[in-house]
Amino acid sequence: MPKIAFEYRDFWEVPRLIICSMSGTEILLDSEFDEEANTYASHYKVYAMPPELDPESPDASEEMLSAKAEYLGSIPVSAIEFDPTLKMEMEAAPLLELLKRREARLHEDEI
Repeated sequence: MPKIAFEYRDFWEVPRLIICSMSGTEILLDSEFDEEANTYASHYKVYAMPPELDPESPDASEEMLSAKAEYLGSIPVSAIEFDPTLKMEMEAAPLLELLKRREARLHEDEI
């Protein structure tokens, strides 16, 4: 399986806010903290970032990033396989599947 490098902002047991690039698209994975349950979500919400938005900017909040991004779907946190450090690389397969679905939707919209 191919692996992709990523950067992260939040970490609790695993990265909770991940930024990576695939097929020329900046991808954001966000496992939000649930204040009521006092724990992190068991899944990542996955977004495609618009080119004009810099997810690495210090001014970029989680809320702002997800509000301006295209929602692609969700992936269980347990479905992501990380490198041994949990901080450098992850398996690309779950993201590739979401990107394939996105491409299919975009193609259907063009028809």
